Amino acid sequence: MDKNSFDAALRPGVRAALAPSNSALRRAEDETFRRLLDEDGQFLPGASFARDCPYCHTASATASLVLQAYGMHLMRCANCGLVYSREVINRAFEQQRYQASQAADANMALKIDPHYAALEQDKARYVMARLGSLAGTGSVLDIGSSTGALLQAAEAAGWTARGVEINPAAVAHCRQQQLQAVCGEYPCALPADWGPFDAVLMLDVLEHLPDPLAFLARVSADMQPGGWLVIQVPNFRSLLLTIEGGRNNNICHGHWSYFEEQTLPGLMRKAGFEMRFFETYISELDRILAYPDEVIATAWQQLTGQVLEQPRQLTVEHVHQAMLGYKLFGIFQKVAA
Repeated sequence: MDKNSFDAALRPGVRAALAPSNSALRRAEDETFRRLLDEDGQFLPGASFARDCPYCHTASATASLVLQAYGMHLMRCANCGLVYSREVINRAFEQQRYQASQAADANMALKIDPHYAALEQDKARYVMARLGSLAGTGSVLDIGSSTGALLQAAEAAGWTARGVEINPAAVAHCRQQQLQAVCGEYPCALPADWGPFDAVLMLDVLEHLPDPLAFLARVSADMQPGGWLVIQVPNFRSLLLTIEGGRNNNICHGHWSYFEEQTLPGLMRKAGFEMRFFETYISELDRILAYPDEVIATAWQQLTGQVLEQPRQLTVEHVHQAMLGYKLFGIFQKVAA
């Protein structure tokens, strides 16, 4: 099990190969975002609603502002420390983003790019190997199954794998590969013979949810006692995101909660899950090293409290040892109430 196998920073030529698809996606998303904003960069009337902390429900009026971008005010809760967007776009528009939209089409084009797909396939094998080392095999549901990389890896590892995905084109892609997936937004009506599940996969899902605790409660209800939940989310405390701030592509409409090393396990405990494995993966080291030494050193000291005297000698191992990789990855187990 080698998490460096799917780190684009360590695969020469991958960035250049993916640049056209990534650029097209960024342009489509930027255009989609700006349709909801007025001339001052604030949400148009009726396009969004305001909320309090989705973790502990402390009023947003007591939170501190972290940054502003695309009409969102990212707040840090004064009680639990979670960073979250105070504003959330309305449900109808959110659904449209993942179905018939230019951004959805651009995202699908990226997912089926052979270079991107190869990274996703390697990551899927790693994820299922990590889960298998703790849980063995059984039935697994992939929420947000996209083009089916995890479903393929799960089946190859001996699991009975099913997926649910909101994008019809991605579901069609799965079915072309003889993978079991339904089109819908979980929680939706799943086939009666699918559950309850021994494991559930949620990669890049939790950050999209206006009410993550309510969602996790429903997931738990669809799981066997002692079942396993696999989570991947962007790491708000990653070195690259700290350097880029609001310019980072994880700061976007659709990402409503921004998790860190402390707040993700805390939320999962509150939802009734205990952490069994936790790390960061995907270093983005090449993107980090594209910045001047003083920028890297400042961000490193801000995050770790330590002086980074030679930024050019920073390694992937340094990044992950400090839990500053681009993604948080955890495996959690459902515990008795």
